[in-house]
Amino acid sequence: MMVQNVVLPRLIVEVFEHPYFGGKRGIVWQPVRYTGNIGFQRNISSIRVFKGPNFSRNADLKALFYEHIDFQGKRLALGAGFYPNIHDIAYDFGDRITSINFGPALDAPGPDWGTIPLIVEVYRDVDFKGLKGTVLRDIDHTGKLGIHDQISSVRVIKGPDCPPTGARVIFFEHVNFEGARLPIEILPRDVIKEIPNLHALPQSFGDMISSIKIEGWSSSSEFNKTVFEDEFYLDRMKPEWRWIDPKGGGSWAPRQGYLEIRSDRGQDLWHGADGRSGNMDAPRLLMQVEGDFAAETRMRVDPQLQEHGGLLVWKGPEAFLRLEKTSGAHAFKGDVRFEKHVNRVLTLVGRASGLRQLTEIYLRVERRGNQFSAFASTNGTNWVSCGQTYVGIGDPLLVGLHALCPGNIPPTLTRFDYFRLQKRQSEAAIYKPVYLVRPEDEEKALQAERAAALKQIV
Repeated sequence: MMVQNVVLPRLIVEVFEHPYFGGKRGIVWQPVRYTGNIGFQRNISSIRVFKGPNFSRNADLKALFYEHIDFQGKRLALGAGFYPNIHDIAYDFGDRITSINFGPALDAPGPDWGTIPLIVEVYRDVDFKGLKGTVLRDIDHTGKLGIHDQISSVRVIKGPDCPPTGARVIFFEHVNFEGARLPIEILPRDVIKEIPNLHALPQSFGDMISSIKIEGWSSSSEFNKTVFEDEFYLDRMKPEWRWIDPKGGGSWAPRQGYLEIRSDRGQDLWHGADGRSGNMDAPRLLMQVEGDFAAETRMRVDPQLQEHGGLLVWKGPEAFLRLEKTSGAHAFKGDVRFEKHVNRVLTLVGRASGLRQLTEIYLRVERRGNQFSAFASTNGTNWVSCGQTYVGIGDPLLVGLHALCPGNIPPTLTRFDYFRLQKRQSEAAIYKPVYLVRPEDEEKALQAERAAALKQIV
């Protein structure tokens, strides 16, 4: 195999079929002489442009969108940023783009894409021909690439942020990372791996791939200063916490070294498939935080997988993120999932399988501006990515722990060994805690503890 240099994209472009980032999606990081080759023929209506890991070497770079093939005709130059409707009179370029290139322009401030452990290229035909899609993050349905159940060849390239221990991509038979799996590992010595014909594999995977997950093992050292930690040894909640239980169906109790949250059937944090039929009844324990941070917890895993909960980032009912270990009775069967809930719409950002039969599991969410990354680990050192997403929410936020009992599954019992909030070393010195606990909260918590103790005695 010929040795190649690791690819360092300068700009990463997401193009969408409909305004406001809806419909089919494509990812572009190299020149495209004809957008029909990536499934778009004069039907691009919204665009997101991100700074790639090599952007600093070409800080004046912009994405260039052309009316005709081979970079001809009228041109629209866009710097890093979000463009929800290029039909707008300010751009007047909707459904006109036929080729895409990159070139110098004025300074382009804008959002960063984030880490890229692997670059995955998928093709409709064998030998890397036909319609092409590029995947840099988990995708729960390949229909978003326009090639659902039609992928016949794949190429996996080591990305600029591939961890020293390697990474892997997993191709799934069904949407939402379900069904048969085809893993491809990129080891430290690898640069690129290619499968020119998925139909020829002993485990034939041609025209079967419906979702794709990228897993990179990493250990974050950016947020290395703990500014808050609770190991739940006290007989009452710390003043930074606020206990929220809208329907009173949940209960929490600090034990000697762990927190226990019970949830009754139906308590959820979901607006429902129609945006109206769900509820916000799940119990949660939250604290206020501003700026970038890492939130981490360790959960005990019951042999019967009774737990269902994890970390929660909460701006309000219209914007929140959930990273959680599901229960064995749930459709995800004990896997870890990362969800985004914005404007009453649920988006499955990522899923980590193979973490069911454990005695404990670590969960971690990192925030950098409007970028949120989720991780899971079996040892608190080597982390598997559960996905990365963007949510445009400002400060302050609430972050903490939650427990659910969605649908008709039996009541759940979720146990947390600790909760930890970390900041960068330079930001930790100016961190100031915000006290949220109210006298009535303390009294309610004490009453719940007394009632629980009395019940145990009886």
